Amino acid sequence: MLQSEVINIVKSTAPILAKEGEKITQLFYQKLFVNHPELQNVFNMTHQIQGDQPRALADSVFKYASHIDKLEELGPLVKRIAHKHASLSVAPEQYPVVGKYLLEAIGEHLNLPSDDPILSAWSDAYQQLAAIFVNTEEKIYSDNANKPGGWRGFRPFVISKIVPEAEDVTSFYLEPEDGGDIVNFEPGQYVGVKIKKLGGEYDEIRQYSMSAAPSEPFYRITVKSEASNVDYPGRVSHYIHKARIGDRLHLQPPTGDFTIENNSEDLVLISGGVGITPLLSMLLNRLDERGNGDGITFILCCRNAAHHIMKDKLKALSKEYGFIYKVAYEKEEGADHQGYLDSAILNSWLKNRDANVYFCGPKPFMGALDNLLETLGYPKKQRHCEIFGPATPLD
Repeated sequence: MLQSEVINIVKSTAPILAKEGEKITQLFYQKLFVNHPELQNVFNMTHQIQGDQPRALADSVFKYASHIDKLEELGPLVKRIAHKHASLSVAPEQYPVVGKYLLEAIGEHLNLPSDDPILSAWSDAYQQLAAIFVNTEEKIYSDNANKPGGWRGFRPFVISKIVPEAEDVTSFYLEPEDGGDIVNFEPGQYVGVKIKKLGGEYDEIRQYSMSAAPSEPFYRITVKSEASNVDYPGRVSHYIHKARIGDRLHLQPPTGDFTIENNSEDLVLISGGVGITPLLSMLLNRLDERGNGDGITFILCCRNAAHHIMKDKLKALSKEYGFIYKVAYEKEEGADHQGYLDSAILNSWLKNRDANVYFCGPKPFMGALDNLLETLGYPKKQRHCEIFGPATPLD
């Protein structure tokens, strides 16, 4: 338990962090990677280049400072970050290293002497936060290791099947190299996939949502080959798209908190582009459990027919199980709606305001959709989204 003086000092820094937080976290990452380059095996360096990771860390540090006397309100954020850390195999001994350079960055950017009370207070506060994450992540690791078919760390899997799903999108079916069982997962979760020393001296780890039902004897990830340029090379997705049957990938056990909270409720699933992947798992699992599509509405948004993931499969499923299935193409006709979703079209498609809505896609898509759903009367507790990448706010 932190002393009241420490809490007051940390809370007093919240306005400073709101203004200077991103500059502080950029400096932190510079210091961290210069002194511990091996940690580039853990961090997504593309997110570093794009600035997403420094922004996400700055937002998290600000929220911690603002809620340090009400930590229970940070529960969902801690859970989401801890699950992401678990997919990266973050270890307890890495937290003191991160703390050292975060405090150095705060002191240097704010021009504080080493004995300043702010740094002392933040040292205590960081140790508390680190302990929360270490304990939360250890429970995730232990739970996954102790489940039937479970394991700890990265486990080698081989690609058993490859299926093109749309332009630049392919599904990869994965089975453990040792022939053993695989741990069950909750629909909506993802796996951390490690590629060893791909085009450089460090490993690359990415998270890919499971796109099959948990009842299957394999894992399936559905991967978009990301557009690349000099700054954002898209190395991992390109590597996976060049893989062949029999090639090896190393996987962490499934993690993630984007899961169905009440399986008895009606379900609305809205996808944008490759954001369909966790929603497919939710859809297939609900159909497996109930044997029909009652209470399910699935809305798929994409650029055009060429980018329509699992087009024939979803059409066949909707016909077989009877769930409501609507498609919106951004740039061409041939779907139920042409153009972006708006309140009028959503109002005509969504009949049950008591349903839980799960959505995933590009961040601008989700931000606009979240606003539309709020306007239509869906309260915050019924709106659930998954962000591919660092956990930054939608607005």
